[in-house]
Amino acid sequence: MSKFSLTPNAAPKPKFSLGATAQEPVVVKPTEPAKPIVFNFESSEAKAKREKQEEEQRKAQEKQEKLKKDQELKKQQQQQPQQRSISEQKEETVQQVETVTPVQAAQPAPKAKTSKRLVESKEQREKRLAQWTTDEEAQREKMKDELKASKDAKPLSVIFTGHVDHGKSSMSGHILCNLGVIDDRQMQKLKQEASKAVGESWAYAFALDACQEEREKGKTVSSARATFQTPSGRRVVLLDSPGHKGFISSMIESAAQADVAVLVVSARKGEFEAGLEKSGQTAEHALILYISGIRNLIVAINKMDDPTVQNDFGRFEQIRIALTTYLTKTVGFNEKNIQFLPTSALVGDNLTARVAPEHKLAQWYKGPCLVELIDEIKIPKRDVGGFTRACVSGKYRDNGYFVVAKVEKGQIKKGDNYLMTPQFEECQVLAIEDEVGNQIQRACAGENCRIQIEEKIFSGVNDGQVMCDKTHPCEVSNKFVAKMLVVDCENVVSTGYSAIAHINTTTTPCKVTQVVGVLDPKTGKIDQNLKGQKFVKPGQSALIEFECESEICINKFDLESFIGRVLLRHESMTVGIGSVVKVCYE
Repeated sequence: MSKFSLTPNAAPKPKFSLGATAQEPVVVKPTEPAKPIVFNFESSEAKAKREKQEEEQRKAQEKQEKLKKDQELKKQQQQQPQQRSISEQKEETVQQVETVTPVQAAQPAPKAKTSKRLVESKEQREKRLAQWTTDEEAQREKMKDELKASKDAKPLSVIFTGHVDHGKSSMSGHILCNLGVIDDRQMQKLKQEASKAVGESWAYAFALDACQEEREKGKTVSSARATFQTPSGRRVVLLDSPGHKGFISSMIESAAQADVAVLVVSARKGEFEAGLEKSGQTAEHALILYISGIRNLIVAINKMDDPTVQNDFGRFEQIRIALTTYLTKTVGFNEKNIQFLPTSALVGDNLTARVAPEHKLAQWYKGPCLVELIDEIKIPKRDVGGFTRACVSGKYRDNGYFVVAKVEKGQIKKGDNYLMTPQFEECQVLAIEDEVGNQIQRACAGENCRIQIEEKIFSGVNDGQVMCDKTHPCEVSNKFVAKMLVVDCENVVSTGYSAIAHINTTTTPCKVTQVVGVLDPKTGKIDQNLKGQKFVKPGQSALIEFECESEICINKFDLESFIGRVLLRHESMTVGIGSVVKVCYE
């Protein structure tokens, strides 16, 4: 049973050791203690050594006292807040974490006995991280010519997401059918199966909803994937995610593997409004997409052929305006990176070809179809020259032992050895397959692949682990400080609050060990007027220190953003989103 509780008042209480306490030895006192006889035979060398140590201790104490006085003086200074740029806010936030946290934080928990993390002093760690940055830049420079040659050959991963029953799976299946991934014979079989289960109109959804539970209930339970080629030859990995709030973890994992998102929204009266409500998945999925690092968004306004809509431009505009406001003002998307189009997943309007001139949609929509938009979207910048990082999202056996992973940075090469973290276990890559199952010699940043590894380490591999460069592994810890925006919670977030943290494909129980400070929304700094507040309400941002159940792969957002984004959930609620500003090692 986990030692973490997912409810603040659950019993038993979480067991966190903040320091080992040794049992006091039994001391037998003599009835008449004799005075110790001290013989002082201190040599001149020993005396000099002792005096030197005493001098060093005195200087260290003076330095500590000076630091304490400087901090007290800084707190007393009351200056008018000035508007700062984002970069200045970020830099000042990090400085505050580095100085404030050690003073206010309780004694940290000792490193787990099972940890294989390198034991090093703060000075050694700072030196190592500085050298790591230098070495990585040198490697990128060395690989410049090689990177140019492979720049345009990489696939694009697209996630289809949105509220339950808005048509994600039907849209994905119809696209695959139109592009020939599903042939006529397979489609006929799907229609027969759908007709027996829930109705023939579900046939396209059955192409991706393969398990019995999904077909019987008519709801996607787990994420599905397929590949197709656009007319221009671009290879696309399609990720169909569940829309039901009960399967949100699967959607979060898929979002971590995607480059671009298609947010499917129903135009049917009442369905669009339900998705954008507080408990709606349109709103929550948009938030998850953004915190997962997705910045290019296609909004497919679906079911335009519905009798309550009848391809009406007014309904399309109503939805477009409402979503644009939410996506830009509330979530944070840039309006120029959002594209809207009308579609019908059932009929196939505007999916793989533009509507005919006589179609009612053609009277007011002259833009590209969905596949054209996917084809034209710019592939995000990828760090192929950096040190290897491949985030694991699954594993399976099939004539060998395979892990499913997305290469976030660098390259995975057949025959090379890597470190599987956080357990720091060396593994050899025996073979690599692309999404289709073709054998390849290497997989580069941005690619989802299947990696064959040795049997001896297969059992210890889990979702969220990272396959790393052997000489430059990723950072590992069970404590970190994040700049969090609290989106929603029943009461407040405070010390002891337990939840589930999602970091890339990692899912781990965690608890709040300290609210360092609530942030001023204008300056991005700790609000001096709220410096005594040790809780965070919905709508507030704060620096929060977390402790996880076990060590995970994590880094500061500025250094490795893909393992520096945090999504915090409690039960079926997204509590907060944020970015890591400090990794705690002690």
